[in-house]
Amino acid sequence: MLTVKNLHIRFEGAHPFHALQGISFRIPKGKTLALIGTSGSGKSLTSLAIMGLLPKNTQQTGYIILEEKEDLILNKLSEQEWTKVRGKKVGMVFQEPMSALNPIMTVGAQLQESILSHQNISKAIARKSAISWLEKVKLPQPEVLYKRYPHQLSGGQKQRVMIAMAMCNHPEVLIADEPTTALDVTVQQEVIQLMKSLQQEFGTAMLFITHDLALAKLIADDYLILEKGKVVPKMHTPEFHRTEIPITNTEVILTVNQLKVYYPEQKNWLGKSTGYFKAVDGVSFQINKGETLGLVGESGCGKSTLSKCILGLQAATDGQISFKNRDITHLSTKEWQGLRRNIQIIFQDPYASLNPRIKIGDAIGEPILVHGLAKGKAIKNRVLELLDQVQLPATAINKYPHEFSGGQRQRICIARALAVQPELVICDESVSALDINIQAQILELLHQLQITFGLTYLFITHDLHVVKAISDRIMVMEKGRIVEQGYTHDILNHPQEAYTKKLLAAAPRL
Repeated sequence: MLTVKNLHIRFEGAHPFHALQGISFRIPKGKTLALIGTSGSGKSLTSLAIMGLLPKNTQQTGYIILEEKEDLILNKLSEQEWTKVRGKKVGMVFQEPMSALNPIMTVGAQLQESILSHQNISKAIARKSAISWLEKVKLPQPEVLYKRYPHQLSGGQKQRVMIAMAMCNHPEVLIADEPTTALDVTVQQEVIQLMKSLQQEFGTAMLFITHDLALAKLIADDYLILEKGKVVPKMHTPEFHRTEIPITNTEVILTVNQLKVYYPEQKNWLGKSTGYFKAVDGVSFQINKGETLGLVGESGCGKSTLSKCILGLQAATDGQISFKNRDITHLSTKEWQGLRRNIQIIFQDPYASLNPRIKIGDAIGEPILVHGLAKGKAIKNRVLELLDQVQLPATAINKYPHEFSGGQRQRICIARALAVQPELVICDESVSALDINIQAQILELLHQLQITFGLTYLFITHDLHVVKAISDRIMVMEKGRIVEQGYTHDILNHPQEAYTKKLLAAAPRL
């Protein structure tokens, strides 16, 4: 179905670079090949070459052949010829659906547009087909979802829409570029099963790009491992093993007691709320100074709402939050300004967290200036010290966010969070979108910083492998409630609740 022969890709210019060095593979009809490798190995470059989307400063040799009645050499097609192939014969599911979907068009209109561009049918039939595909990818209430915008859907739902867009014209080849990396384990399992069932139904050849060996084993018939643009026999996967930090001081730094966050959903004719969505429903826990408490659960369980409440970014409906024995549940904006430096957050997407127009030195220095911790040259010296602490060169101070890799950008966000010398740091899915090598490096960095500065972490994640590596204790959250909590070893090896067992069963294993 798809054959790649001796493919070489070189970047030309002032600093020429041989990015892909003679890779070859074949994917038969209805089969899946996993292309495995870390960031920078050439995985996504291979997919862009197959889709005819390589940058203009590249030069390629070799052949990419779509086997039909008459073989089609994809890397010899003109842009005009590609319009008839891309989306029709070769489809693609991207890693980040929010970036791939148009934010000002409804998902139904985007799916209908994709169908109309390759099928000679009326708009009415295309609309019916689009709704049918939303149903086929197991989205609830497809006619309602058809009218919704991307921001109104969860991450798993957006990825299902992307799968529908890629498959709606029945392509012969489907490229899935890290389609489940940022999804929680149960949604990941559902998306994988969905892709496999659609593949069997239409006999599609699939190239599944991932950095996760366990996931590759789950979905693929065969695999290919890339490292620095070359095919290699095996992949080195470093693991992070944290050393236990003896906590001699059992001072409680954060207490959450019966916290509730309710959003009104239904109103009567007088405008009074009669029904509520319970995002956080009676949550209670404590975090001791110097420990790491992991918080795991599926998308929409209330993890992020809980973190926003602790940071004073979301009003609580009821309950109490205490930081170092001070009630912070209903502080004013002015009171929060004094407390803000003590509680910081590291977000999931480092690129979205950084202003693309501001140099890194200014981005890290800004909170130091706002909180009056230093002035003039002292700010620059503090920024250089922070860059050193997160293992980035001093030259980074004059660069912009787009000049760094994903892992480097997350180091910058860590430096910015540490700039105000916080006591509690909330890590909200801060390694979810990174490959396994970079994940291990960031976890090691966070651990070393915890030892050096006595930091306390609330580590929010959907990744059970990560929570096992970094946490002293774990809380499991389902539908706004904490259903189970305890020491990491006990929860992961002897779970008591059915929901915890379901999460552990869904996690892919080697």
